[in-house]
Amino acid sequence: MKNSFAFTHWACFDCRKSFAKDESKVPRKCPECAKPMTDMGAYFEPPRKLNKKRWKVVKVLADYGYKFQSEDSKYYIQNRILQAKNPRVADVIERIEEIKRRQIEPTAGLD
Repeated sequence: MKNSFAFTHWACFDCRKSFAKDESKVPRKCPECAKPMTDMGAYFEPPRKLNKKRWKVVKVLADYGYKFQSEDSKYYIQNRILQAKNPRVADVIERIEEIKRRQIEPTAGLD
C-alpha cells in the first residue's frame, strides 16, 4: 500500500544526514556533499549524526533494499531485523540473510 505522503526521507550516508524531500524516481543529491542520497521512506527516523554505528546499520538496510515506506514496514524492520535498540551490524546482516534463505528454500514434503 502506497502511503499518502508527498515526501520521503533521503539519507546521505557520507554526511550522516537525512533530508525530507519530494519523492523522485531519480536519486537526489546531498545539498552538502553533492553525492547521491538514498530514499529511505517517509517513516524513516535517522540516527543522530554522531552515532556512526547506527548509520552503518541503516546503510546495511539500504543496501539490502529495506525502506521505511509505511508503518508496517517500519514495524517489520524494527521487530524482525533490528530486534534491539542498538543492534550489531553483523547481527543485522545475519538476520537479513536468514530471511532471504527462508524465502528461497522450497517447502519440504511437496514431492
